[in-house]
Amino acid sequence: MEEAEWIIREAETQDIHGLAAVHVGSWQTTYRGIVPDAYLDGIQLESRIELWTRVLDPANDTVTFVLVNPAGAVAGFINGGKSREKELDIEAEVYSLYLMQEAQGQGHGRKLMNRIAEYFRKQGYASMLVWVLEENPAVQFYQKLGGQFLMRDELQIGGVSVQEICLEWLCLNEVTA
Repeated sequence: MEEAEWIIREAETQDIHGLAAVHVGSWQTTYRGIVPDAYLDGIQLESRIELWTRVLDPANDTVTFVLVNPAGAVAGFINGGKSREKELDIEAEVYSLYLMQEAQGQGHGRKLMNRIAEYFRKQGYASMLVWVLEENPAVQFYQKLGGQFLMRDELQIGGVSVQEICLEWLCLNEVTA
Protein backbone atom coordinates (compact mmCIF):
# COMPACT_ATOMS: atom_id res chain seq x y z
CA MET A 1 0.00 0.00 0.00
CA GLU A 2 1.27 3.45 -0.94
CA GLU A 3 1.94 5.92 1.86
CA ALA A 4 -0.43 8.88 1.96
CA GLU A 5 1.08 12.27 1.13
CA TRP A 6 0.54 15.86 2.11
CA ILE A 7 -1.40 17.63 -0.63
CA ILE A 8 -2.21 21.22 -1.51
CA ARG A 9 -5.50 21.94 -3.26
CA GLU A 10 -8.01 24.73 -3.59
CA ALA A 11 -10.28 24.98 -0.54
CA GLU A 12 -13.85 23.71 -0.75
CA THR A 13 -16.86 24.28 1.49
CA GLN A 14 -16.27 20.98 3.31
CA ASP A 15 -12.95 22.49 4.51
CA ILE A 16 -14.59 25.31 6.49
CA HIS A 17 -14.38 23.58 9.88
CA GLY A 18 -10.77 22.53 9.23
CA LEU A 19 -9.81 26.05 8.10
CA ALA A 20 -11.39 27.50 11.24
CA ALA A 21 -9.61 24.99 13.49
CA VAL A 22 -6.22 25.74 11.91
CA HIS A 23 -6.92 29.48 12.17
CA VAL A 24 -7.69 29.28 15.89
CA GLY A 25 -4.98 26.76 16.72
CA SER A 26 -2.22 28.55 14.86
CA TRP A 27 -3.16 31.94 16.35
CA GLN A 28 -3.07 30.43 19.84
CA THR A 29 0.39 28.94 19.33
CA THR A 30 2.05 31.48 17.02
CA TYR A 31 0.94 34.65 18.77
CA ARG A 32 1.29 33.51 22.41
CA GLY A 33 3.56 36.08 24.04
CA ILE A 34 2.93 38.58 21.23
CA VAL A 35 -0.73 39.38 21.85
CA PRO A 36 -2.58 39.06 25.18
CA ASP A 37 -3.31 35.51 26.35
CA ALA A 38 -6.86 36.55 27.26
CA TYR A 39 -7.48 37.54 23.65
CA LEU A 40 -6.04 34.28 22.29
CA ASP A 41 -7.94 32.18 24.82
CA GLY A 42 -11.14 33.97 23.86
CA ILE A 43 -10.98 33.17 20.14
CA GLN A 44 -14.05 31.11 19.35
CA LEU A 45 -14.11 28.38 16.72
CA GLU A 46 -17.67 29.40 15.80
CA SER A 47 -16.58 32.93 14.84
CA ARG A 48 -13.85 31.51 12.58
CA ILE A 49 -16.35 29.10 11.01
CA GLU A 50 -18.54 32.12 10.19
CA LEU A 51 -15.50 33.95 8.79
CA TRP A 52 -14.48 31.05 6.54
CA THR A 53 -18.04 30.57 5.37
CA ARG A 54 -17.91 34.18 4.10
CA VAL A 55 -14.38 33.83 2.69
CA LEU A 56 -15.26 30.73 0.67
CA ASP A 57 -18.46 32.27 -0.70
CA PRO A 58 -18.09 32.21 -4.51
CA ALA A 59 -18.98 35.93 -4.60
CA ASN A 60 -15.84 36.65 -2.57
CA ASP A 61 -12.99 37.46 -4.94
CA THR A 62 -10.22 35.61 -3.09
CA VAL A 63 -8.45 32.27 -3.36
CA THR A 64 -7.68 29.81 -0.57
CA PHE A 65 -5.43 26.77 -0.84
CA VAL A 66 -5.42 24.16 1.91
CA LEU A 67 -2.65 21.87 3.05
CA VAL A 68 -4.11 18.44 3.81
CA ASN A 69 -2.11 16.00 5.95
CA PRO A 70 -1.82 12.27 5.17
CA ALA A 71 -4.79 11.57 7.49
CA GLY A 72 -6.98 13.85 5.34
CA ALA A 73 -7.22 16.76 7.80
CA VAL A 74 -6.58 20.41 6.98
CA ALA A 75 -3.22 21.28 8.55
CA GLY A 76 -2.65 24.70 6.98
CA PHE A 77 -3.86 27.22 4.46
CA ILE A 78 -3.00 30.30 2.46
CA ASN A 79 -5.53 32.93 1.39
CA GLY A 80 -5.12 35.95 -0.85
CA GLY A 81 -6.44 38.18 -3.59
CA LYS A 82 -6.20 41.74 -4.84
CA SER A 83 -4.07 44.04 -2.70
CA ARG A 84 -6.05 45.94 -0.11
CA GLU A 85 -3.40 48.69 -0.14
CA LYS A 86 -4.96 50.81 -2.88
CA GLU A 87 -2.37 53.61 -2.63
CA LEU A 88 0.48 51.21 -3.43
CA ASP A 89 1.35 49.99 -6.88
CA ILE A 90 1.21 46.34 -5.76
CA GLU A 91 -1.44 44.14 -7.30
CA ALA A 92 -1.90 41.07 -5.10
CA GLU A 93 -1.80 40.28 -1.38
CA VAL A 94 -1.38 37.22 0.77
CA TYR A 95 -4.05 37.85 3.40
CA SER A 96 -3.17 34.91 5.63
CA LEU A 97 -0.89 31.89 5.84
CA TYR A 98 -1.17 29.56 8.82
CA LEU A 99 0.11 26.10 9.58
CA MET A 100 -0.54 23.86 12.54
CA GLN A 101 2.66 23.13 14.50
CA GLU A 102 2.74 19.56 13.12
CA ALA A 103 3.15 20.99 9.61
CA GLN A 104 5.77 23.64 10.36
CA GLY A 105 9.42 23.34 9.39
CA GLN A 106 8.80 20.85 6.58
CA GLY A 107 8.62 23.15 3.55
CA HIS A 108 4.82 23.29 3.43
CA GLY A 109 4.70 27.08 3.93
CA ARG A 110 7.10 27.57 1.02
CA LYS A 111 4.96 25.28 -1.16
CA LEU A 112 1.82 27.24 -0.24
CA MET A 113 3.56 30.54 -1.08
CA ASN A 114 4.73 29.16 -4.42
CA ARG A 115 1.21 27.91 -5.16
CA ILE A 116 -0.42 31.29 -4.51
CA ALA A 117 2.32 33.15 -6.41
CA GLU A 118 1.68 30.85 -9.37
CA TYR A 119 -2.06 31.53 -9.06
CA PHE A 120 -1.45 35.29 -8.95
CA ARG A 121 0.80 35.11 -12.04
CA LYS A 122 -1.97 33.24 -13.92
CA GLN A 123 -4.38 36.03 -12.90
CA GLY A 124 -2.03 38.54 -14.53
CA TYR A 125 -0.63 39.98 -11.31
CA ALA A 126 3.06 40.89 -11.29
CA SER A 127 3.59 41.86 -7.64
CA MET A 128 2.34 41.00 -4.16
CA LEU A 129 2.64 41.90 -0.51
CA VAL A 130 2.00 40.40 2.91
CA TRP A 131 1.44 41.99 6.32
CA VAL A 132 2.97 40.10 9.26
CA LEU A 133 3.32 40.89 12.95
CA GLU A 134 6.88 42.08 13.47
CA GLU A 135 7.46 39.70 16.40
CA ASN A 136 6.18 36.72 14.42
CA PRO A 137 9.07 34.36 13.57
CA ALA A 138 7.49 34.02 10.10
CA VAL A 139 9.07 37.38 9.18
CA GLN A 140 12.32 35.52 8.45
CA PHE A 141 10.38 32.92 6.43
CA TYR A 142 8.96 35.60 4.13
CA GLN A 143 12.36 37.29 3.82
CA LYS A 144 13.98 33.98 2.82
CA LEU A 145 11.37 33.75 0.06
CA GLY A 146 12.43 37.16 -1.25
CA GLY A 147 10.04 39.48 0.59
CA GLN A 148 11.49 42.98 0.99
CA PHE A 149 10.57 45.37 3.80
CA LEU A 150 8.19 48.06 2.57
CA MET A 151 6.66 49.74 5.63
CA ARG A 152 5.56 49.34 9.24
CA ASP A 153 2.21 50.02 10.89
CA GLU A 154 0.66 49.78 14.32
CA LEU A 155 -2.26 47.46 15.00
CA GLN A 156 -4.50 46.98 18.03
CA ILE A 157 -5.11 43.36 19.06
CA GLY A 158 -6.81 42.62 22.34
CA GLY A 159 -6.30 46.19 23.54
CA VAL A 160 -2.54 46.10 22.99
CA SER A 161 -0.53 47.87 20.30
CA VAL A 162 1.57 45.58 18.14
CA GLN A 163 3.76 46.40 15.18
CA GLU A 164 3.18 44.80 11.83
CA ILE A 165 5.39 45.05 8.81
CA CYS A 166 4.59 44.88 5.14
CA LEU A 167 6.87 42.86 2.88
CA GLU A 168 6.69 43.12 -0.89
CA TRP A 169 7.64 41.14 -3.94
CA LEU A 170 7.81 43.54 -6.90
CA CYS A 171 8.13 40.60 -9.24
CA LEU A 172 6.21 37.41 -8.50
CA ASN A 173 8.96 35.46 -10.24
CA GLU A 174 11.17 36.47 -7.30
CA VAL A 175 9.23 34.29 -4.86
CA THR A 176 12.08 31.90 -4.33
CA ALA A 177 11.54 28.19 -3.82
